[in-house]
Amino acid sequence: MAKYQILFDTVRAEQKFNVDIDEQETLDATLDEILFELRERGDYLKGEGQPQVVWNGMSLDFSVPLPQQGVRGNDILRVSTIVLNG
Repeated sequence: MAKYQILFDTVRAEQKFNVDIDEQETLDATLDEILFELRERGDYLKGEGQPQVVWNGMSLDFSVPLPQQGVRGNDILRVSTIVLNG
């Protein structure tokens, strides 16, 4: 299991957490749980829309495990919202 530094763009300020994610898990499987824990702490993502996770300026694919996208343990991921047109 790898530990990642995740920065959340919340309504109060940017919040940093270290999060353990199994190498075979996808963001589809883990992000909802992580965001639930964030809300339990009283923090909410800023804005409305779908969450997005960015690493090195690139939006990550929620259906592919992080190591398969080149993300390594201790890398910094940024979570914010993106409004989808549709």
